[in-house]
Amino acid sequence: PSRGTAQLGADAMKTSAGALNHIAVCRVENLKTTIKEIQANGISVIACSEKANDLVYAADLTAPLAIMMGSEEDGISPEYLKLANGHVKLPMNGQIESLNVSVATGIIIYEVLRQRG
Repeated sequence: PSRGTAQLGADAMKTSAGALNHIAVCRVENLKTTIKEIQANGISVIACSEKANDLVYAADLTAPLAIMMGSEEDGISPEYLKLANGHVKLPMNGQIESLNVSVATGIIIYEVLRQRG
């Protein structure tokens, strides 16, 4: 969404270590409409949520997909979870219940790349 998200300025570029030069990033006015448009174009939307039943390692992430991550505080809203084609979670061990969203995103992207060889 175009509101309630971090700005893509100099700080974001520095934090990304230049990755923003290689990753397509867009801002949208209506996330629900955008999710439906993505799906209509043959791209699966995978929601990453600690409430999911399936581990990310068991999911097939080789097809075209969009990864949906929620905020650290609230996660993904139920409205958007319903729209997703699939739901995955990262395995947690011990007393750790969740990870920072940037760390979790990195792990998910690593798994996508690993599966795609």
